Amino acid sequence: MTKKEALKKCTIAVTGDFGKEKTYEKIKHWIEFQGGSMATKVEVKVTHLVCSHEHFKKNVTMVKQAKKIKTCKIVSYDWLEDSLMNFTPKRPGPYLLKSVIKERAKAKAKKKETRAENITKGVKNFEKGCDEFKTMMLTDGYHIYRDPNTGLGYDITLARVDLTTNTNERYTLKVPHPILAPLYPYHPPAPHNLRVPLPRPRTQSVQLYETHAAPFRYAVFVQYSSPTRGTAKQVLAPLGSSFELAMSSWEHFFRVKCKREWSERNGILEESESDEGRWVYKGGEEEKAAGEVVETVEPGW
Repeated sequence: MTKKEALKKCTIAVTGDFGKEKTYEKIKHWIEFQGGSMATKVEVKVTHLVCSHEHFKKNVTMVKQAKKIKTCKIVSYDWLEDSLMNFTPKRPGPYLLKSVIKERAKAKAKKKETRAENITKGVKNFEKGCDEFKTMMLTDGYHIYRDPNTGLGYDITLARVDLTTNTNERYTLKVPHPILAPLYPYHPPAPHNLRVPLPRPRTQSVQLYETHAAPFRYAVFVQYSSPTRGTAKQVLAPLGSSFELAMSSWEHFFRVKCKREWSERNGILEESESDEGRWVYKGGEEEKAAGEVVETVEPGW
């Protein structure tokens, strides 16, 4: 059989959009060049219906008609392309749209399940790492600072909005051995100059510590996880800082991330489509009695 007779026994109908470079006229020319016949409607003589995923899911008229003909195979565009490239009709089995779409759905569900499992494991690992770090700080004479008026512990987490379910998920990863790396090892800058580079992190955990005994000294750390750089820890206010520096650092960080003042954190912000993929902060247990706190943060920080 010559190349011009490769599709001689095939009568092919086409439905759907396959891109600008794969117009109906071009597809017709390719099929006829290799000896095949192009059908404008689905009839008993049609052997293959090359169909887009969208048209198959919508069950358009040509798809309905093809389903009634046992000898007509509803295949993806890949079948036609592979047949043309190999100069012979490929077996339809691997290209049947019903099977292709079903397998893709399974793969998508598996990927989503695996992602959810990884997130769950990550949360547990990160929480374990945070607890270990707090224990280390306790040994060093520091504990999480609590507001004497509200009882709020200054230990918060910023997390991304889940892009698949559009719900607020806390994406947190393991911090097994925190490395305290001051951003400014020699001369801490004035609070208004503080800026922490966070390259596409998934989670940011901010903690303000206070010494056990007077004279009270403070420290502020931010630890985060990044899909490309793993986990890291940065210092906003080094050990031994004054309360003024520590609180200024905390408030400035929150202002930069959440685009609002720390004192305004109890304002409820309604989410919209534009919030998808951004960072959120939910108030701790001490604040939930007054209503849930939600803050958005621009992505990429």
